[in-house]
Amino acid sequence: MTALSAPAQPSIGLDADYYRAQQRIVRAAVDQAQTAWTQLDPRDPSASWVEEIRPQVVTAVEEAQQESAALAPLYIAGTLLAAGAVSAPLALLVASAFVGMAANGLVLSALMDFAFGYYRRAKAADVPETEARALGLAKLLTYVATETNDTARLAVHVGAVVEPDIAGYERVVTLPACGRCILLSGRLYRFSTGFLRHPNCDCSMRPVTSEQWREGGSSRSPQALFDGMTRAQQDKAFGKGEAAAIRAGADIGRVVNARRRNQVYVAGGYEFTREATTTRGIGRQLGELAKRGGRYRRSQVPRPTAAQLVNAVSQDQAELIRQLRRFGYLR
Repeated sequence: MTALSAPAQPSIGLDADYYRAQQRIVRAAVDQAQTAWTQLDPRDPSASWVEEIRPQVVTAVEEAQQESAALAPLYIAGTLLAAGAVSAPLALLVASAFVGMAANGLVLSALMDFAFGYYRRAKAADVPETEARALGLAKLLTYVATETNDTARLAVHVGAVVEPDIAGYERVVTLPACGRCILLSGRLYRFSTGFLRHPNCDCSMRPVTSEQWREGGSSRSPQALFDGMTRAQQDKAFGKGEAAAIRAGADIGRVVNARRRNQVYVAGGYEFTREATTTRGIGRQLGELAKRGGRYRRSQVPRPTAAQLVNAVSQDQAELIRQLRRFGYLR
């Protein structure tokens, strides 16, 4: 996902109002789905799901999608007004067009069936009824919340595309959030770039005018968010070792990216990462380059994760800083 590095000045009050309004919609849909799930009959779960629960859940999500989409033009107009511009869309957003489908193209009933499938497979594996119900409910609520938030983002995305004064969007992250979302906070993206998210992600996009794009300057940088968190929040979002490395001055991006999927491995009881060890990253800095498949040469020097370095040398701050710099976590 390609980002531009000049973040915009946010209108925090408007963004906060929109976030709260959207999360009220999500909460209502989640509450309705949770209530519907209580009607699951263990004597005939399939019939109760198809005839009673699924229709209620789908209706709740459809209503939430409609409300979320309808909020988008109001939010966009308010954002433009706060920037000294006037909303003049080239076309009008149709909220009902965002209803009934999941972000992956499935009809909502088919997506919700996956949640029931988790319950059914758990029962087939002799998982106790209470635990099986809890597993199915957790998946169901994840789908409900994620699809409602996806609809809100998509509607803002579409609504902003038809506004001549809007150049792109800024990723807005509301704490608490995970480390990967915090890393993306305040970045600007062209509207040709999709919104990277994970299940239950409640980050939003703030439309940015061409003037704001040129001016740049954001109070939502990853470091600003990190600095505004308590130590406990930092540890929860990034992990204790990674958070300690960032507090010691390590670059947030390098710390988070080092833990990308399939990049971390354990050898000799120590944790290492393959991230950024090619010549495109810090491979030249590490040395011992070799080309073993792939497009770029890669350093053969094992690169510890930031957490591993903190755990190994945290008693000596000067040495910790030196090691964090050596392995590319400090610039």
